[in-house]
Amino acid sequence: MAINSKTTAILSSGFEMPAIGFGTSNTMKLALQIGYCHMDCAPVYQNEVAVGRGIKASGILRKELFITSKLWNAGHDLNDVGPTLEQTLKDLGTDYVDLYLIHWPESYEKQTPYTLFPGVGSGKPPVINVPIASTCAKIPPAVNQIPATPYRPKKGRLDCDPVAQKIAQRNNITPAQLVLSRAIQRGTSVIPKSSTLDFLEPPFVQ
Repeated sequence: MAINSKTTAILSSGFEMPAIGFGTSNTMKLALQIGYCHMDCAPVYQNEVAVGRGIKASGILRKELFITSKLWNAGHDLNDVGPTLEQTLKDLGTDYVDLYLIHWPESYEKQTPYTLFPGVGSGKPPVINVPIASTCAKIPPAVNQIPATPYRPKKGRLDCDPVAQKIAQRNNITPAQLVLSRAIQRGTSVIPKSSTLDFLEPPFVQ
């Protein structure tokens, strides 16, 4: 399956989200130059200032990017949501985020006057809560971000798996591209990450 930086997933909210995101900070500028346009960050990751700097250094227009941030557990209180989001925007150097996830959500109904994010979702909640939230919530989650690999819960680098390497060689692509293509074919978005430049290869299959 051909995947590129323009491949998107359509959310239930109607918004389009780039199917491949990037989830780290110290190689952000290079990631943007390679073709990533979906940045996944969070205050608890302590990477939003670095992400903001990387975006500014890249010279890429904000409207060409899709930025995801997350509300950490300590900010779930109604009175804390606004200030927490405002700090995220300040750290990122932007006036809005495209998707605002909630770590371990209990209630994510929009109860504040803030309209600084067009998407709402849940970040890594217990799996058992997902069907309940989808059927009972007044505002169903547009995104559920969870760990998902072919061999989960097996640990280790999947692109080093001999089966993945064999299939990738047969299709003249890298193992990393194979793993990402699989995720896209399943209809999911995927957030690879790397803090090592050697592993920050273009993931896009033409």
